[in-house]
Amino acid sequence: MPGARTLTRLATGLVATTYVLLVFGASVRVHGAGLACPDWPLCFGEVVPEIDFAVGLEWGHRVLAGFVSLGFFGLVAGMVAARERLGRGLLGLAAFGVVALLVQIVLGGLTVLELLAEWTVTSHLLTGNTFCLVLLLLALGLREVDSPVVRQPVRWSERVLAVVLALAVPLQLAIGGLVSSSHAGLVCGTWPACNGDVWFPTFTGLVGLQVIHRLVAYGLFGIALLVAVFVRSGRAATAARVVFGLVCLQVLLGIANVLMYLPVEVTLAHTAGAAAIVLTTTWLNNEVWRAPVAQERSAPALTTDAEVAG
Repeated sequence: MPGARTLTRLATGLVATTYVLLVFGASVRVHGAGLACPDWPLCFGEVVPEIDFAVGLEWGHRVLAGFVSLGFFGLVAGMVAARERLGRGLLGLAAFGVVALLVQIVLGGLTVLELLAEWTVTSHLLTGNTFCLVLLLLALGLREVDSPVVRQPVRWSERVLAVVLALAVPLQLAIGGLVSSSHAGLVCGTWPACNGDVWFPTFTGLVGLQVIHRLVAYGLFGIALLVAVFVRSGRAATAARVVFGLVCLQVLLGIANVLMYLPVEVTLAHTAGAAAIVLTTTWLNNEVWRAPVAQERSAPALTTDAEVAG
């Protein structure tokens, strides 16, 4: 039966590999190689097709995804074998991961068969990030089985801020996926205004989609700033500062994408930044929800003059 430490290492390795896979998928997209293999699950009807640059990207992405899938099913098998030590919570999370992986595999096929339809590309992005964050939660949970952590108490306000951030991040990720899949990245060719002196000229069409993406980004920056300022409890405070730093970097990358006309390197860094924000926001929520809640101090009882005299 595998130990918790071995399972933790496997889960951590899968987090790193899946993160690379997410960025690799973005590389396939920005190089226009999403349909380099026009069929699925084979590529030109073959397991190993004739390789050129575009086919190598798309086929390589599928191969790496296959290794991640095999590694994850190995992790799940190991967790089932060690179930008496792990508890139902981790096993339930692993089961959710299985569902997310199966959905992701189906979406990967539909992305090809539906000719890169916007809904398939965006859903594939969201599900891939969901699977990666599940792996991170499994790695953190398994580590605690092996080495329990003592956390400082947190306030309920810190939990609320962490949840608000956790809701804002996937919203922005989904809008960003739609911007990318609909080729709306440069419909506003200037920043901070959109093709002129108006910041928010419309909220309809492709221009509206880009405007909403920018508007939600400003909101996300504000939420991350509040989280960094008001989350002060131990390990959660460290996670909050890391999230805010990544959000600041992501804003700069988004601006650079517009001003430099979507260079491949910046676009890939923007995708990597988004996935990193998802993971660090997950880490933050893991910390605040595993920590005990701080007990509020009760106000001192008021005494009357008569009670003092008595």
